[in-house]
Amino acid sequence: MKKLLFVFNPHAGRGRITGYLSKVLQKFSYGGFLVTVYPTRAKKDAYDYVSGHASEYDVVVCCGGDGTLNEVVGAILDHAPDVPIGYIPGGTMNDWASNLGIPSDMVKAAEVIVEGKPVAFDIGKFNKKVNFNYVAAFGAFTEIAYDTPQNLKKVMGQTAYGVSAVKALANLRPYELKVEYDDGVIEGKYLFGMACNSKFVGNFKLTGMYTNLHDGKFSVALIKEIRNPLDIPILFGAAIAQDYMNKENIQIVETTKAKFIFKEPVKWTLDGEYGGNVEEAQIDLLPSAVKFIIRDEEPVVEYKKGKK
Repeated sequence: MKKLLFVFNPHAGRGRITGYLSKVLQKFSYGGFLVTVYPTRAKKDAYDYVSGHASEYDVVVCCGGDGTLNEVVGAILDHAPDVPIGYIPGGTMNDWASNLGIPSDMVKAAEVIVEGKPVAFDIGKFNKKVNFNYVAAFGAFTEIAYDTPQNLKKVMGQTAYGVSAVKALANLRPYELKVEYDDGVIEGKYLFGMACNSKFVGNFKLTGMYTNLHDGKFSVALIKEIRNPLDIPILFGAAIAQDYMNKENIQIVETTKAKFIFKEPVKWTLDGEYGGNVEEAQIDLLPSAVKFIIRDEEPVVEYKKGKK
């Protein structure tokens, strides 16, 4: 019988896993797995536990948000790179689940783990220390999609992001930046930038950008300083709704690595989590570094938050 380690964050998504836990475990048991369950207790607990035990199992399953997932991915990268990861989305955004074609329904996500197969995916590295799955970003509105209150989202839908963004306009400022990448150098003043290996960011499907999640390359998108107030909708559309189609104020390049050099420390977010304040950010991609269990294909899932 195969052994499965199930690591979950009991607080992610307002404790949503508690209503599905027995059905999820039942799916694993009927699928022929001997299951060990570990609820995390604090930040970095998932990393520590998986680091010490992953090699004892045939598969490690993670249930939680981006923070918990990144800890599990980091532990697998560092200590058990051959062990595949199953993912049950349990956070607020769950962009990576959408990338993998994993449904928001937790029981159906468990079925994917039982019936699917491991496929290798590229993983990002920030300053050679911290891993991220799909996006590293700085500048205007980088936290809007993650910090907008849930009750506002339920009432207003995507309009809620615009409300939060309007409040953030007073803090807009450009950063003097140089980016060194595979084919050259970009220099200028930019309001927003990201290194992206994803089809989704902030629960929006990217428009005008595409990155293959297995080819060792990622996209760098930069929004130039906006001097004309009439161009602000362009900034909104790109930084919030992820619309990069045919925009004059936006530069996009594809590369295997990139170094962002600022004149001052700048705050970054990694998969929506705080990534630190740095003057230099080296972004690398680890090709086919981690195996995730998915269906035979990767259908695009328009992620919708489920209800019990």
